[in-house]
Amino acid sequence: MVDNRDSERRSYEQWQQNYSVANHGETDKDTLNHDIVSPPEAIICQYCDLKKCACCLYEVNYYYDFGLSRRKIRLCTACYYEVYGDGRNISPEVVTKAYTRICETIINSATFTVNHRNRHRVKYFDAVKCAFDMNPEVRAYLGESCNIDKNLKGLWSFTYAIINGRERGIEVLNADPDNLILGLDDKKICLST
Repeated sequence: MVDNRDSERRSYEQWQQNYSVANHGETDKDTLNHDIVSPPEAIICQYCDLKKCACCLYEVNYYYDFGLSRRKIRLCTACYYEVYGDGRNISPEVVTKAYTRICETIINSATFTVNHRNRHRVKYFDAVKCAFDMNPEVRAYLGESCNIDKNLKGLWSFTYAIINGRERGIEVLNADPDNLILGLDDKKICLST
């Protein structure tokens, strides 16, 4: 016996567009299928649990566990603006510069630590506070009046990227969100940044 829901799900996956910011510009091999596929009538939004038209859903990265974890969820247009629309319009350039400035501050803070026992170690939130004080891009991204700690949801995507994207030579020494400590991998770090 064939499960009708499974075939409907596969049809939707072939038809659905990926609206994720992280996958912007990338194409999925399943979306290049030019067969005419009729989408299902409605799909459930994973935020409000209501049935919505498939064309009104966004697939977005949802960060949780204070930015240590991420998963993909589908949000309807109304929920997307409720969750991610804080009334500020921030350009991608500002977001990129803010992330870069935070990474640079982590690297510089870890590199110039005087105490040899703690050399190449930096507390993540202290580095973010320093980057916030010194860089207008970080202040523009996080907002002028924010409390920089593990509960700042605007920082969770950066936290996830820094912890999981070790291409800049930053490594996690303690992954506890209350005492997140980062260090440098001397083999991968380029101090000219």
